[in-house]
Amino acid sequence: MALTSTVAALELLAKASKALDSIREQSKTSKDSALKENISKLYDDFLDLKAVILRLTEEISKLIAEQAKQPRIPEIRQEGLTNYYYIGAEGPFCQPCYDGNRKLVNLTPQQTFVGGTGRRCEVCNKVFFEIRKSHNRSLGPSRFGPWS
Repeated sequence: MALTSTVAALELLAKASKALDSIREQSKTSKDSALKENISKLYDDFLDLKAVILRLTEEISKLIAEQAKQPRIPEIRQEGLTNYYYIGAEGPFCQPCYDGNRKLVNLTPQQTFVGGTGRRCEVCNKVFFEIRKSHNRSLGPSRFGPWS
Protein backbone atom coordinates (compact mmCIF):
# COMPACT_ATOMS: atom_id res chain seq x y z
CA MET A 1 0.00 0.00 0.00
CA ALA A 2 2.83 2.41 0.86
CA LEU A 3 4.45 1.71 -2.47
CA THR A 4 1.32 2.55 -4.48
CA SER A 5 0.79 5.72 -2.42
CA THR A 6 4.38 6.74 -3.08
CA VAL A 7 3.99 6.19 -6.82
CA ALA A 8 0.76 8.23 -6.81
CA ALA A 9 2.49 11.05 -4.87
CA LEU A 10 5.38 11.11 -7.33
CA GLU A 11 2.98 11.25 -10.29
CA LEU A 12 1.11 14.17 -8.70
CA LEU A 13 4.41 15.88 -7.99
CA ALA A 14 5.43 15.58 -11.64
CA LYS A 15 2.09 17.04 -12.83
CA ALA A 16 2.28 19.90 -10.34
CA SER A 17 5.85 20.61 -11.39
CA LYS A 18 4.82 20.94 -15.05
CA ALA A 19 1.92 23.23 -14.13
CA LEU A 20 4.13 25.37 -11.89
CA ASP A 21 6.81 25.65 -14.60
CA SER A 22 4.15 26.78 -17.06
CA ILE A 23 2.80 29.43 -14.65
CA ARG A 24 6.32 30.62 -13.89
CA GLU A 25 7.07 31.06 -17.60
CA GLN A 26 3.82 32.99 -18.11
CA SER A 27 4.58 35.27 -15.14
CA LYS A 28 7.87 36.37 -16.73
CA THR A 29 5.96 38.58 -19.15
CA SER A 30 3.80 40.05 -16.39
CA LYS A 31 4.57 43.43 -14.84
CA ASP A 32 2.84 42.48 -11.56
CA SER A 33 5.70 42.18 -9.04
CA ALA A 34 3.43 40.79 -6.26
CA LEU A 35 2.32 37.98 -8.59
CA LYS A 36 5.94 37.21 -9.48
CA GLU A 37 6.92 37.17 -5.79
CA ASN A 38 4.02 34.84 -4.89
CA ILE A 39 4.88 32.46 -7.72
CA SER A 40 8.51 32.48 -6.63
CA LYS A 41 7.50 31.62 -3.03
CA LEU A 42 5.17 28.90 -4.31
CA TYR A 43 7.99 27.49 -6.43
CA ASP A 44 10.36 27.46 -3.40
CA ASP A 45 7.73 25.73 -1.25
CA PHE A 46 7.10 23.25 -4.04
CA LEU A 47 10.81 22.39 -4.25
CA ASP A 48 10.88 21.86 -0.46
CA LEU A 49 7.86 19.56 -0.74
CA LYS A 50 9.53 17.67 -3.57
CA ALA A 51 12.65 17.13 -1.43
CA VAL A 52 10.54 15.82 1.47
CA ILE A 53 8.65 13.40 -0.79
CA LEU A 54 11.91 12.11 -2.27
CA ARG A 55 13.32 11.52 1.25
CA LEU A 56 10.15 9.69 2.25
CA THR A 57 10.38 7.57 -0.88
CA GLU A 58 13.96 6.60 0.01
CA GLU A 59 12.96 5.78 3.60
CA ILE A 60 10.06 3.62 2.42
CA SER A 61 12.38 1.77 0.03
CA LYS A 62 14.83 1.11 2.87
CA LEU A 63 12.04 -0.14 5.14
CA ILE A 64 10.77 -2.48 2.45
CA ALA A 65 14.30 -3.83 1.90
CA GLU A 66 14.79 -4.34 5.65
CA GLN A 67 11.45 -6.10 5.95
CA ALA A 68 12.42 -8.47 3.14
CA LYS A 69 15.62 -9.38 5.04
CA GLN A 70 13.75 -10.28 8.25
CA PRO A 71 13.38 -13.99 8.89
CA ARG A 72 9.94 -15.37 8.29
CA ILE A 73 8.19 -16.73 11.36
CA PRO A 74 6.67 -20.18 10.88
CA GLU A 75 3.22 -21.12 12.05
CA ILE A 76 2.10 -24.45 13.49
CA ARG A 77 -0.48 -26.53 11.65
CA GLN A 78 -1.81 -29.92 12.64
CA GLU A 79 -1.78 -32.81 10.20
CA GLY A 80 -3.40 -35.90 11.59
CA LEU A 81 -1.91 -36.54 15.02
CA THR A 82 1.12 -34.27 14.60
CA ASN A 83 1.86 -30.55 14.58
CA TYR A 84 4.30 -29.24 11.98
CA TYR A 85 5.73 -25.82 11.24
CA TYR A 86 4.89 -24.14 7.94
CA ILE A 87 5.82 -20.85 6.31
CA GLY A 88 2.96 -20.16 3.96
CA ALA A 89 2.78 -23.20 1.70
CA GLU A 90 6.36 -24.27 2.50
CA GLY A 91 6.79 -27.19 4.85
CA PRO A 92 6.29 -29.25 6.82
CA PHE A 93 9.29 -28.47 9.01
CA CYS A 94 10.47 -30.38 12.08
CA GLN A 95 9.00 -28.91 15.25
CA PRO A 96 11.77 -30.10 17.66
CA CYS A 97 14.54 -28.79 15.38
CA TYR A 98 12.89 -25.38 15.15
CA ASP A 99 11.94 -25.17 18.83
CA GLY A 100 15.40 -26.26 19.98
CA ASN A 101 17.74 -24.64 17.43
CA ARG A 102 15.56 -22.24 15.41
CA LYS A 103 16.42 -24.25 12.28
CA LEU A 104 13.79 -25.02 9.68
CA VAL A 105 14.41 -28.60 8.62
CA ASN A 106 12.24 -30.14 5.90
CA LEU A 107 10.72 -33.48 6.73
CA THR A 108 10.64 -36.47 4.40
CA PRO A 109 7.55 -37.00 2.28
CA GLN A 110 4.80 -38.97 3.99
CA GLN A 111 5.69 -42.65 4.23
CA THR A 112 4.59 -45.83 5.98
CA PHE A 113 6.47 -46.97 9.08
CA VAL A 114 5.91 -49.97 11.35
CA GLY A 115 3.83 -47.85 13.74
CA GLY A 116 1.81 -45.97 11.12
CA THR A 117 2.03 -43.28 8.46
CA GLY A 118 4.09 -40.16 8.96
CA ARG A 119 7.28 -38.27 8.22
CA ARG A 120 10.86 -38.36 9.46
CA CYS A 121 13.40 -35.66 10.20
CA GLU A 122 16.76 -36.52 8.69
CA VAL A 123 18.55 -34.21 11.16
CA CYS A 124 17.18 -35.35 14.53
CA ASN A 125 15.92 -38.72 13.17
CA LYS A 126 12.54 -38.38 14.88
CA VAL A 127 9.49 -39.97 13.31
CA PHE A 128 6.20 -38.08 13.44
CA PHE A 129 3.08 -40.18 13.04
CA GLU A 130 0.12 -38.57 11.36
CA ILE A 131 -1.86 -41.82 11.38
CA ARG A 132 -1.14 -44.63 13.84
CA LYS A 133 -1.73 -48.24 12.89
CA SER A 134 -4.23 -49.89 15.16
CA HIS A 135 -3.11 -53.24 16.53
CA ASN A 136 -6.22 -55.37 16.95
CA ARG A 137 -5.33 -58.43 18.95
CA SER A 138 -7.82 -61.19 18.46
CA LEU A 139 -5.84 -63.60 20.64
CA GLY A 140 -7.15 -62.19 23.88
CA PRO A 141 -5.04 -60.95 26.77
CA SER A 142 -1.37 -61.81 26.74
CA ARG A 143 0.07 -64.30 29.24
CA PHE A 144 2.72 -61.74 30.11
CA GLY A 145 0.43 -58.88 31.13
CA PRO A 146 -0.91 -55.75 29.43
CA TRP A 147 2.56 -54.40 28.59
CA SER A 148 3.47 -57.15 26.15
